[in-house]
Formats: sequence, structure tokens, C-alpha cells
Amino acid sequence: MVEPRWEVKIGSPVMATDGEYGRLDALVLDPRRERVVALLVRRHGLLFSWIAVVPEAAVSSATENEVQLKISLEQVQALPEYQPDSALVADDSEYELDDKSFAVRGTQGIQVGRAPTSGKAGLLEGQLAGSETEQFAIRLRSGQQVFCRDGHAGSVSLILLDPWGQVKGFVMHSGHLPGRDLIVPVEWVHEVDAENVYLVMEEYALLSLPDYGPDIDLGAEVDKALWDDESLRDTDYHEIGLTVQDGIVSLRGHVATLLNKNRAEEAARSVAGVLRVENHLVVDDELVIDVAQALGRDQRTCPEMIYVGAQNGIIILNGQVTNTAVRDVAEELAASVPQVRGVVNHLQAPQAPVDSEEQKVLQPSIGRKIHATDLTLGIVERVIINPHNRRVTAFVAHGKFPDLRYAGKHMSPFDIPQQERWVVIPIWAVHHVTESSVILNVTSLEASRYQDLGSTDLVVPPAGWQPPYPYHWDEVLFVREK
Repeated sequence: MVEPRWEVKIGSPVMATDGEYGRLDALVLDPRRERVVALLVRRHGLLFSWIAVVPEAAVSSATENEVQLKISLEQVQALPEYQPDSALVADDSEYELDDKSFAVRGTQGIQVGRAPTSGKAGLLEGQLAGSETEQFAIRLRSGQQVFCRDGHAGSVSLILLDPWGQVKGFVMHSGHLPGRDLIVPVEWVHEVDAENVYLVMEEYALLSLPDYGPDIDLGAEVDKALWDDESLRDTDYHEIGLTVQDGIVSLRGHVATLLNKNRAEEAARSVAGVLRVENHLVVDDELVIDVAQALGRDQRTCPEMIYVGAQNGIIILNGQVTNTAVRDVAEELAASVPQVRGVVNHLQAPQAPVDSEEQKVLQPSIGRKIHATDLTLGIVERVIINPHNRRVTAFVAHGKFPDLRYAGKHMSPFDIPQQERWVVIPIWAVHHVTESSVILNVTSLEASRYQDLGSTDLVVPPAGWQPPYPYHWDEVLFVREK
């Protein structure tokens, strides 16, 4: 999966959830924290135009083509209008923007009031980074000229942010290197005024800067490079997760051998525009050693004949143990290794039959569509994991379910009114999991009979608990232990 940065172009359309509101006029940045605090969005009327002050928290995503907001047109229209003599309230900090004073107050929204008299006019030279008593806000926009210490270097074409509004840098079209668009890190910026951006570096340093390429395009090229490696394609390609941010490629997932881990890294490095590869792939051979050592250190499992295997991060335990208690301990010890995706326990114990069907390891991806045998129900929103074996036991489905109160005996599921619900679906109701879908082996009516999320006793994992790949901590729930 590729997670693109925000690539903001001044003049791009700004889209509310239900339509276009206007065009991006400027970004208001706090240079001390190197983050965006507001967007100025211009809307044109028949005879005049006005500028809305949109808080950064209202932005959902931004590409070179448009900025997408989380709020409706009505909500945007209710935001304050920017005026040259207004103060923006957002954070208990005083800023100065040309002859206008700014303050921003967190996520409580932005208020507009009369600017306090500060006795200052314009950005003060050399004080972009602020001081102990003063801070300044700047407006960064496309078209500003960029100067190195020894002369003109180019012009700003895009501003690069992360999805939390943190300024990562900007794209500069170089006047001295025709045809090159370079990524300039924010750390290189010394000073900004209304027309220009001044860098701390000299011109020769531009040669070390990477060429700009949208992260999503770069991710597609890296994905193709992985697929083009015949050895990876025949083995671990589908187990490798890929993210790209600011030209840095992160590889996550599980591979069978160290050779495949190295091949994946080499394939990613071969793509032009990749700045760095962070290889977090877990090798099965190394994982087997970690689990075997955990079993060998425990007095209860050390004397037992336990054989450890792994398949793309799934640990498989085989052998004969003394009793069911040892069998359970071995499973928990294997699951205590943080990089294990799940444990399948085939250990034999007296009078303890092993049910392989109950130990299926299925991992529905967050956001994937859920298909019952007759209807599409919604998407996977969270998963419920058993921490004792790190296997998914159920998942939370968010979508439209047939309302059982109106289900007649001979009614088609298509004719039954639907209601929005968050339903906990057990993993044994899953027939198959693909890259894009979760296929159930039950009908939509049968799925509607499962419990709602609020009626089940679920808790979040303890802080610091590492979920199995590909999940994040906030996507996982546990069943509360009694």
C-alpha cells in the first residue's frame, strides 16, 4: 500500500464533501513547528471574491490536482472570512504575517477578530525561526522565487506536507538545471518573504537534491520492480507491504529467506527517484530461531520435543508434549515473539485432539469490502485478535445490513430495508480473503444476526503491544478476559 504525502499546489480546487468550494489561495505556516495551521481558500462571486479561513484539521487529503476537506459546503461557508486586518486565533501564540497578526488555538477551530497592535510591519529579516518571545507566520505559495546564498535557484511549484500538516519541504523548478524539479527539505529554508524563499545552502548543493516524483507514482514503480523479480514473484511478492513517503520506501511483511529480503531491497533501490529504502521485512528462518529460543528458555517447554516451522510469519508448532497445559504454554510463548503473525498449534497431547479447521489464519485487511453470499455489506473497520496466539478471531464490519424487524418470510434481501450497523463477524464465517475483498460463507440475513460492536465486551490492546502484520495498534481489539 502506498501512503502519499500531501502535495499542495496553490490555485488547486478545494473540494468539500459535497462539491467544490473554491481555490487554494495560500497556506499559513508556523515555521517554529514547521506545520500548516490554516488554509486560505478563495471563492469567487458574481461581483467580488472572499477568502475563507479553513483550519488544517478540516483537510482530509491533498494532491497536485485538488485539496479534499472533511467538511461540507455549508460548514465551509460558516467558517470565518479572512480580512487584511484580522487576527486568526488558533494556538495561544502570536504570529506576524506582513502587517497582520496571527494566533492559532489548536483544534477548537479558528476565530477571526481585530488584529492587536504590535508595532511591527512585515516579516523581520532573519527571524523566520522565531525567538523566545516572538513567533512569525508565513504564507508559502507557488511561484515564489528561490535564492541560494550565491544567487537565484528557481521557483516554488508545490508544497509538500505529511498527512498531519507537517511541512516536509517544497518542490522547486530549477532555473539553472532545465527540466529538473527538485525536492528542497524544509531544513534548508532560512527566510521567507511575500515574494521569495531564501535557502541556507549554496547553489552547488542543489546537485545533491532528489528529483521530485509523486509518492503514489514512485510506489507503483517500486511495486513493478518487485513483480519483475521472477524469484520474488514466484514466492513472497504477495506478502510484501510497500509504503512510500517523501521518496523513502518502507518494506514490511514476511519473506521466506534472507536472500528474498535482500532481493526486495535491491529491486526497490533500482527505481529512479527512491531516496532511501527502509527494509523491515521479517525472515522466516530468523523468526523460527526467535521462537525456538523462547521455548528453550522456559522450564515448562524446554524438555519437550517441539518442532518449530514458519510460513510467511505464521508459526507452526508440531511434536508431542506431556499435557494440554504445556501445549497451551508453548502456544503463548510462540505468540510472545512480537513479529509473529499468528500461531498454528499442532502439538499432540494425551486426550487433547487438535482441530486444524479452528486454527485457520485469516487476516481481513482494514478497509476491504465484505461480500455475503447475496449482498455486499460494507467494509472491515477493525479486527479482534486473540493475544495468546495472535490469530484474528473476528472483525468489525461497518455497513448496511438488512433490518431483521422488517424481514418477511419470502422477502428477497434486496427488498428488506437496511440499517447502518457495526457488526462483529466471527472469522469462521469467512470463506475466503483476497487483496480487495472478504468473502463470507453466510447470507446477509445470517450476518445481520451477529452482535453489534457495542454489545460485545471488547477492549483496546495494552499500550506498546505490537500487532501482527499488517495491522496497526488502533485497528485491533481484544476480548476482555474475565
